[in-house]
Amino acid sequence: MSGTVEAHAEGAPDRRFANADLLPAETGEFRWRWWDFAAIWVCVSWSLASLMLSGMPGQDRFTWPQTLLICGVAQFVVLLPSFLVEHAGDRYGVPFAVFARSAFGVRGAALPALLRFASACVFFGFQADLGVQGIQLLTGGLGEYDGDSFFNPAYLVFLALQLWIITKGPNGLRRFADLAAPVLIVGLVVAFLWASAHGTGPVLPEPARPIGWGADFWLAAAPALASATALFAAVGLTVPDLVHLGSSGRRAEGTGRRLGVGLLLPVLMTGILLYTMALMSLSAYGTDGYSGSLTVHALSDMPGGSVVAAAMLIVATLCGNLGLNLVSAGYDLSSTAPSVLGFRGAAVLAALAGTAVAWWARSSSDYEVLSWASLAEGFFGTVSGILAVEYWIVRRTRLRPADLYRAGGPYWYTGGWNWRAVVAFAAGGVLAVGGSSEGTGADGPLLPFLAPLDDFGWLVGLVVAGGLYAVLTLRARSARAGD
Repeated sequence: MSGTVEAHAEGAPDRRFANADLLPAETGEFRWRWWDFAAIWVCVSWSLASLMLSGMPGQDRFTWPQTLLICGVAQFVVLLPSFLVEHAGDRYGVPFAVFARSAFGVRGAALPALLRFASACVFFGFQADLGVQGIQLLTGGLGEYDGDSFFNPAYLVFLALQLWIITKGPNGLRRFADLAAPVLIVGLVVAFLWASAHGTGPVLPEPARPIGWGADFWLAAAPALASATALFAAVGLTVPDLVHLGSSGRRAEGTGRRLGVGLLLPVLMTGILLYTMALMSLSAYGTDGYSGSLTVHALSDMPGGSVVAAAMLIVATLCGNLGLNLVSAGYDLSSTAPSVLGFRGAAVLAALAGTAVAWWARSSSDYEVLSWASLAEGFFGTVSGILAVEYWIVRRTRLRPADLYRAGGPYWYTGGWNWRAVVAFAAGGVLAVGGSSEGTGADGPLLPFLAPLDDFGWLVGLVVAGGLYAVLTLRARSARAGD
């Protein structure tokens, strides 16, 4: 971003806490429009849809309306708090890691920022596999993984493509998404038409033992909803960083534009989910929902099908992986050391860190890092709860953006940290993930008495952390008013 320090009427921010990429998007450089968001949402939805369907417990017994209902509720649960948080980014033009300073403190915001950065880095390296698979389709298996040679030519080519796009900044991603979405949509249409003409299954899945709509469904839907919610957790905290890019010069459109952009994601996600179920069913694909395998399977007998599948995998994964992981990781890392790292440099470091983690996991056959990343995402609900309460209840949507970049202001608290946010974060996080056995290295959860909360850890963290933060903050305000 080309914004300058002098652009702030309220005074120049402290350069220890600001750089040109972190300043409010007020200069007009970031002109993300609704179709730009639609383009990236299409790619993100295709990257997530089949992963969600494959990871849903009991998915072989749910009818397609039941599956859509579960996924729709999961989206609502995660994205509603996300849109509440996104409002600040859209209104004031600040990225998530800067807005988080209003609740956690100018320095304390590094806590949620680094947590999100670590999770994004881990998933960046592993999600790149889809794009690597596309390159291998085009090249006849260039650099197949054999367990010891992770840095094969196909991965290096795909990594170079990702770095080339992200070093052009957020607008580089926007321009690529505008090109990628039409390619993906054409591929989706071609795949569906081919599967409709040559497929052996029904148009939509018909489970052999449907679960019905009675009590059995609601019992089975609980873990399925928890699984879908967990998958959306990272998306929920990524949305604010993307949406804030559309705030520049467009505030006059107000709530209508914001609501429209927000609704694009769940609408497109639901449509892609329905499409994915149909493609799975028509092509009789029943092993898992890995989107790369589904694409290749559906087009395996089509002349030129490997080229179509490769194009879909490459463009969707480039757009989705950058949008979901590198954009947020770049802003997060840059916010912790603004005087040293800008967005582009931080994003490159995040890509290299994600590559190193994935290489280490594969070379050592230790995939526990994925469990640790999933465990970290359990804290995302706590962050959303705290920030939503801070912005809507404590601040009443009124922020002083210039003070987000300075010491000594209302967001400095004590030494740059707000202990109330940290306490709420810790309490909500313990309840959210304490009953999980993921990433603990043990046979069971570290806190067995919390195991019943594990299925709904994200929601528990949201409610507990948000509620505790509201109590601590509003009580302190009342005490000061009574003095």
